[in-house]
Amino acid sequence: MNRVFETLERLPTSKECKFLPPVANYERDFVSRSTTATGLPYSEFAGDLNKSESDEREYRLIRLPNGLTAFVIHDSLESKACAALDVNVGSLADPPAFQGLAHFCEHLLFMGTTKYPKENEYNAYLSANGGYSNAYTDLEDTCYYFEVTYDALEGALDRFSQFFIDPLFTEDCTDREVRAVDSEHKKNIQSDMWRQYQIEKELSSKEHPFSMFATGNQATLSGAATELGVDLRGKLLEFHAKYYSADIMKLVVVGRDSLDQLTEWAVSKFSPILSKGMTKPLFKGHPLTEREMGKFIRIKSIRQQRTLDMTFALPDLKPFRQSKPSRYLGSLVGHEGKGSILSYVKRRGWATSIVAGRSPTSAEGFDMFKVTVSLTELGLEKYEDVIRVVFAFLQLLQAKKPQKWFQDELQRVSEIEYKFLEKSEAVNLASNLASTMQNRYLEPQWVLSDGMLLNEFDEELIEWVQGFLVPDNFRILLAARELDVDFDLTEKYYGVSYRVDAIPEELMQDLRGELHFDELSLPEPNLFIPDNLEVKGQKTSAEPGAEPALLKLAEGLELWFKQDDRFFLPRGEVRINVENPRAYESPLSSILSQLFVLVLKDSLSEITYDAQVAGLWFDIHESVDGFSISVDGFNDKLPQLLKILLTTIKNYKVDDTQFEVYSREVRKKLDNVRHAEPYNHVQTNTHYLNYATVWRYSDKLSAFSLVNKQRLQKFIDSLFEQTRIQMIVMGNFAEQDALDMADMVIDVLGSQPLPDYARQWSRVLLHNPGSYVHHATMPEDGNVNSSIDVSIYTGQTQNDWERVVLDLTSIIIQEPFFDQLRTKEQLGYITYSSDRKYSDGYMTLRLLVQSEANPAYVSQRISHFVCGFRKRLVDMTQEEFERYANSLKVKREEKLKNLYGETSRYWTHVCSGYYLFDKIDRDIANLATIGKGDIVAFWDKYINPSTASSFTSLTAAIWSTKIAQPSDTELEKYPEISIALHGCLMRDGISEPTLETVDAFVQSLAPADTEDEALARMIQSLCQPPVTTDNDDAETTTAASDLAKAVEKISEPASYVRTALSMAIEQAQTRASRDQPVATCNGDLSRLSLANGKAGESVVDAHGGSARSSLKNIGVIKTPDSTWVFREASTFKATLCQSGAPIPTRPLVPKYK
Repeated sequence: MNRVFETLERLPTSKECKFLPPVANYERDFVSRSTTATGLPYSEFAGDLNKSESDEREYRLIRLPNGLTAFVIHDSLESKACAALDVNVGSLADPPAFQGLAHFCEHLLFMGTTKYPKENEYNAYLSANGGYSNAYTDLEDTCYYFEVTYDALEGALDRFSQFFIDPLFTEDCTDREVRAVDSEHKKNIQSDMWRQYQIEKELSSKEHPFSMFATGNQATLSGAATELGVDLRGKLLEFHAKYYSADIMKLVVVGRDSLDQLTEWAVSKFSPILSKGMTKPLFKGHPLTEREMGKFIRIKSIRQQRTLDMTFALPDLKPFRQSKPSRYLGSLVGHEGKGSILSYVKRRGWATSIVAGRSPTSAEGFDMFKVTVSLTELGLEKYEDVIRVVFAFLQLLQAKKPQKWFQDELQRVSEIEYKFLEKSEAVNLASNLASTMQNRYLEPQWVLSDGMLLNEFDEELIEWVQGFLVPDNFRILLAARELDVDFDLTEKYYGVSYRVDAIPEELMQDLRGELHFDELSLPEPNLFIPDNLEVKGQKTSAEPGAEPALLKLAEGLELWFKQDDRFFLPRGEVRINVENPRAYESPLSSILSQLFVLVLKDSLSEITYDAQVAGLWFDIHESVDGFSISVDGFNDKLPQLLKILLTTIKNYKVDDTQFEVYSREVRKKLDNVRHAEPYNHVQTNTHYLNYATVWRYSDKLSAFSLVNKQRLQKFIDSLFEQTRIQMIVMGNFAEQDALDMADMVIDVLGSQPLPDYARQWSRVLLHNPGSYVHHATMPEDGNVNSSIDVSIYTGQTQNDWERVVLDLTSIIIQEPFFDQLRTKEQLGYITYSSDRKYSDGYMTLRLLVQSEANPAYVSQRISHFVCGFRKRLVDMTQEEFERYANSLKVKREEKLKNLYGETSRYWTHVCSGYYLFDKIDRDIANLATIGKGDIVAFWDKYINPSTASSFTSLTAAIWSTKIAQPSDTELEKYPEISIALHGCLMRDGISEPTLETVDAFVQSLAPADTEDEALARMIQSLCQPPVTTDNDDAETTTAASDLAKAVEKISEPASYVRTALSMAIEQAQTRASRDQPVATCNGDLSRLSLANGKAGESVVDAHGGSARSSLKNIGVIKTPDSTWVFREASTFKATLCQSGAPIPTRPLVPKYK
């Protein structure tokens, strides 16, 4: 590929654009300083940083001698420390011959440095100290960031800084990480968002690098290197050497340490980064030129969706930070109130939502303005009329001229939001600031407020930008699965079917002419902007309260309240559960509840949009026990909004158009579930198998034919006949405010109280000891990935001590599991471990992998890891254990950052029914009693298959349709290791051996066999090519050649076939070491020793029956590994017992009767 993209030799000036401000001056107001401990030089911004009045963090903006700019931020209350470094280069800088190289560099940078050569040193250090890392590659930025406990920051910074000083990019890591990038791309192939984005790039100007493929895959990286005869690692080193320069780096460090100490670390550790005199590459031109405009692009989507995109080419708007013209225009075009575009099209049943504003795919030098409309089925037919409505509104804006009163409202809201800014997560602050600092037009004093504040109204600038929103400067993209057109083009990387035509001339003539619709108008003044911003509470030296107060507890009402004594902001939050068992009593009820929520939100949108603009947010969603309502934001007019919501809920009458639109929306959402990623499916299946009442999307689809308008209205009318209200009021309210709002809820809904015995609790299923595996098939054909989700049950959630032991165990296993299965073995991009805690039930250690490999092989690798991890626990030093324990302690001691977090904490305990408000104190007290030996004992009691007397595991497996699943007969006959090895051979192109012959080979393995010997014997017996002669046809010759390549592939040191053989040999050694055929820990979770015999054979079931062998009568298969495999989840779960209702951990005594 010989494409070359022209770069700009100089920045644009006000001569080219009169509105263009000067580039920010990072010399003025900076004064020379030196660090207190070592006397290293740096310069510090001496001006006003204009931080929010409510922001208690301390900030220092500095410049290092090498040109790197950094923010150091002191937060005395922060239990976690973090840092982010943004390099001002991204995928636009990819060499055309190696598309995805910037993203590949991001992947590989973490894999060892000269100072810290161990490839997982960085992540192991972070994990041991309660942290994590991540990164992303954008068009013009690559941002790296991490979080760690506050007392481990220096070590983390030292490791982090070395990536930008002397990374290794070793050959081994380079080869493996190509597979990770390829796996990440394949994860996205079925995503409509990624597919549409790539079409937008594909159909942009070939003279601009925006048109390239940004993610990269095996073909564009190692494949391109092989084709060109060059070393990929060499190209990577060239890229890093060229662009990773201190001049275009921005650093943010947040910690509990003093500003002087943070400055010392920033200067000493990041000054060695080389300054190469770099400025980021700026490319000539725009991705959307006249050649790309006027096009009508149609895409066949994967999911049931109908998206209309109108994209306008704009000049770069980032320099205009003071007035932000795109925010003004986006707020008007995307308005949802009366007179808006959305109001007009929704009334006709054409659309359900609209989003308008600057495209997130813009970069310095170019911008795009997008109007995205989610169409209904009718709207898909009427898409041209929708476009006419959009342009009629744009003409209205042109005619009315920019409205200062509207900008004043936006400015007033931004000032209130910024003045009373809530504290955000430190790592989000760091990564956002590092990226924001890259705007060369942003003066230092406005960096902190840039994302929020509007400072001026520039009528001429807004008119200039509006001038680009015209018919001759846009293109249309229409995406839907049901488009009935001849898709004559296929995109290369995602396989997207699409078609490109000119926009119909008749439509263009209409858009160029005068368009007028009486219903369209500018918005009315916003009445929800708060007037009273007085804070009711007074700051004192006392510690904030540890729990809310129970004000009322009567039949039909439970009211909790806590006035803000922590944040002292004019904000409030109200959460309400409206309990009624009818809401989720059947799949049909569940559908009707979902439909009710959608039509309700639609009815409220015109009224409540202004409230959202003014900082008042609400949500309504259906739940297992009824409906949940939440309202949060500035408290002044929150009760007013709550009353509007309740009144609309109570008096709602089903509208014909709404019913037609949103019943189809519900059906669409249910249909789209089948297109979810495999790891989403296995998590859903695991959830289904652990809760008594969960309606699957297939259950709902089966009942959907019963849905009609009359049934929906009858259902809604019955929902509020009897209810139980569970409610919490938090924030800047007085106690009487809470009582008044509770009375309002009761009065408006007008329900009779629901008796406590009629409440619908979410019951957990209690699994019997043994190993159980659920096999399912991906419901759609396009995905190459499968997934495995393993749950190992580890005791009761309400056991305080064991709950903390599991928390600590989960932290210890997290990084090693990821390092082994994701980094070293490259099983799949999505690989992680965690824990699950089922209220009223058991806890589980959870291990999940999404992979292209055969699920049986992935299951074996997870099992092998679990069985081998005990040794790691035993070998763990006391120092390592104490680091893990400290990281959990710091996590538990983390201070609440905002009202939302505080409300969520208390509400979780209220809704659980346990009211365990002192859980954190209990956890910290228990943590102090736990030693390393307790972790090993816990592992042996529950997780180690060879020692856990009641070992219980549940595996949810979902198979890609591209991988042959074993039949029931094969599952019953062959052990999983044989199925795994057979799957690996098939994957690598050796398809001749049957599962039977592979199993015979596995059974023939001797304990003394080595991996190389076994591989050679297997190739000799199972992989022999046909003897070819000169008379053979080309097909036979090709088959022999393909087999030879496959044999070469399986012979590679890291091949899955080799690994499977190694596991088979280990299992042969285990079989030989046993006196009798009782399974032990040999790399297979299903081979376990139980005190009472083999797994699953001597377990008494819930009804006092004999063995689990009766499960065969309902289609459950017992494998040679003593695992029970089932395909029909609903039949299996019906055999399990359920948990009881929760018992409160304290007496519930209300303040008022």
